[in-house]
Amino acid sequence: MDGALRAIILDFDGVILESNHLKTAAFEAVFARFPEHAEAMMAYHRAHVSDSRFAKFAHLVTTRLGREAQDPLIGELADAFSAHMLASITVCPMVAGAQAFLDQVSSAVPVFLASVTPQVELDAILTRRGLDAYFTRVYGCPPWTKAGAIQNILGGLGGPDGVVFIGDSAGDQRAAHETRVEFLARDSGLPFDEPRPRSFTDMAQIAAALTSRLPSSSKGLP
Repeated sequence: MDGALRAIILDFDGVILESNHLKTAAFEAVFARFPEHAEAMMAYHRAHVSDSRFAKFAHLVTTRLGREAQDPLIGELADAFSAHMLASITVCPMVAGAQAFLDQVSSAVPVFLASVTPQVELDAILTRRGLDAYFTRVYGCPPWTKAGAIQNILGGLGGPDGVVFIGDSAGDQRAAHETRVEFLARDSGLPFDEPRPRSFTDMAQIAAALTSRLPSSSKGLP
């Protein structure tokens, strides 16, 4: 890991907010409406943790309930999930060191956010938490996939050199590999693919690893 940084791309849940457990609780609450499928759907969620909520609810509706892919129940379940998340996200703690990390790097290089949280909900959460001003651009899903967001960012930057993506899941790791950007892992407890990427306990450790690669005028910031 070397070379000057030109931009940083961050995942959201598990990188900025310690919110993975809130998502698990929200899925449990929504799947509880279908008790005969709840256990299997939670296993599906854990096996596809990086997939969007829409993909998981589509699996429930089409594969488990045998309905059409256009069934409005998918949207209804996604709305219920969003309501659970928005009710709890305001008081969710940040990942250790995340606030200081944002303060430091956002004054040095462009910082982007790429999440599987839907765009409207993601924008609302960032505004509520006072975090929106840190990001050059925010990408939610829908309308973006994680890899599509990274490709869009790289198009504006002229390529992947000097760009690092920080995520906490195998899905993030795969998106980085697909787009050929450097990947650093925040270990939130989610699994990664082999070979396991270089991982860090919190964002303070990641900040320490990246400080020497920031523009010289920003080094030494807290």
